[in-house]
Amino acid sequence: MNNPGIQRLLSEIPLMSRRIPNFVPGKPITILTFGTESVPASLGQRIEKAGFRLKAVESISHLLTHEGNNTCALIINLDVITDKQRQRMLQLASQTMQLPVIAISTQSTLEERIDAIRMGATAFITTPINDDQVLSELISLTERYEADPYRVLIIEDQKSVASYLAQALQESGFSTDIITDPVAELMTYLQNNIPDLILLDLYMPGLNGQELAGVIRQQESLLSVPIVFLSNERSQNVQVQAMVTGADVFLCKPVKPEDLLYAVESRIRRGRAVRNLVTRDPLTSLWNRRETLRRLEEEVLRCQRYGNKLAVALVDLDHFKRINDNWGHAVGDRVIRHFALMMKSKLRDGDVVGRLGGEEYLIVFPETTLVVAERVVARVAEFLAENQPDERFVYTFSGGLARCEPGMRLDTVLELADRALYRAKAEGRNCVVFSSEDDDSAP
Repeated sequence: MNNPGIQRLLSEIPLMSRRIPNFVPGKPITILTFGTESVPASLGQRIEKAGFRLKAVESISHLLTHEGNNTCALIINLDVITDKQRQRMLQLASQTMQLPVIAISTQSTLEERIDAIRMGATAFITTPINDDQVLSELISLTERYEADPYRVLIIEDQKSVASYLAQALQESGFSTDIITDPVAELMTYLQNNIPDLILLDLYMPGLNGQELAGVIRQQESLLSVPIVFLSNERSQNVQVQAMVTGADVFLCKPVKPEDLLYAVESRIRRGRAVRNLVTRDPLTSLWNRRETLRRLEEEVLRCQRYGNKLAVALVDLDHFKRINDNWGHAVGDRVIRHFALMMKSKLRDGDVVGRLGGEEYLIVFPETTLVVAERVVARVAEFLAENQPDERFVYTFSGGLARCEPGMRLDTVLELADRALYRAKAEGRNCVVFSSEDDDSAP
C-alpha cells in the first residue's frame, strides 16, 4: 500500500466507478445539463417524456447544489463549455463530484476522450447527437436502482459474515441473496436465478470454493457471471490456483465495505456489458430473440411445475413496410427504437420484453392474468398515441395475447399468441386480441 502507483490508482477508483450518490425510490430522477446549450430542445423533450426531470445549471456552485437531489447523471457538451469551466470540472471530478457524466463532443480524439474520463464520463457521444443513444445510456445508469438492480449471490457458511456483506451491499443499492448451505440450496437457486455476481467463500465445511466454482461454470447461463473469492488465505500460490478455476478476483477477509463495493460494482458493470453483447438486440437494447425465448421457456417451466399464472403477448407494428418505403430505413430504425423505449417505460418491473426480429416483439407477463396483461398493453398504446416520434406520420401496433396453462409447451403458447395476432391484423389492426382459447373474462 506504500507504493505510489497503487495509492494513485486507489485514489482514482471513485472517478472510474460513478453511481447515483443518494437515490430515493419513488422520487423523480433528475438529469443535470451544464449550460442550456448542452442538450438540444428535441432531446430534452424526449428525456422528459421518458420520465426523467431535466435541470439546466449555469455554474459549478449550482451543480454542487443539485448533486444529491436524486440526480442520475450530468450531461456536458464539451464544445460549448469554456476552458476555465473545463479545468474546473476536471478539478472538481478528482476531488468531490461523484455524478456519472455523459460527455458530448464533435471531436473523437484520444485527448478529448481522456478529458471526458477524467471528468467522470461513463459515456462519450459524438455529434450529431444520437437521441436514442443518450436515452439508452440514461436507462442503463438508472435500471440498477429501479427496474433491474444489481444482484449479488453470497455463498458463505458463516451467517454473521454473510449478513455483514449483504448489509454493506444493500446500503449501496444492491440486491442480495444468501446461501449458507450450498449442498442443500445452491442447485435449486441456480435453476431459478441468474445473479450478476457471486461472492464465494473459499473454505466451507465438506467442500471448497474451487469445487463450487467448477460446478457454477458448468452452467451455460452462468459462464459470464463474475465470481469473487473470499478467504483468510494469504498464500499467493493458493490464490492463483483458486483463480484458475474461474474466479475473477480474490478478496482477503476481513473485507472493507469500500473495497467490496469497488470490486463488485466494476465487475458487475463489465459483466453486464459483456452479457449484453450476447443477449441484447443491438438496435433496441431489448433482449434479442434467443434470450427472449430462453426467458419465456423459464416461465413456461415454472407454470408447468408450480401452476404459476403466465400471459404472453406477440406485438407487431402496423404497416411498417410503408414507413420504410415512404421515409427510408433510417426513419424505420428510429421507429423501432422509439417503440422499444415506449414499452420499457410503460411495462412493469418483472415483465420481459424482447425483439424477435424486424418489427415483431414478444412480451412475457409472469404471474399475470390475461385481463391485467391487456391493461398493460393498452397503457403502452395510449402513451404511444400521445408520443409519436415524427410529425409526418402516425404508427400503431397490433397484439395477440395468450395464457400458458400447466402442461403447455413453449411452442404451443407462441402459436396461440401468433394466431391471436393474426386475428388482430385481420380485424383492422391497432388492437389487441385474445387467443381463440381465451375470452375477455379469462382470469
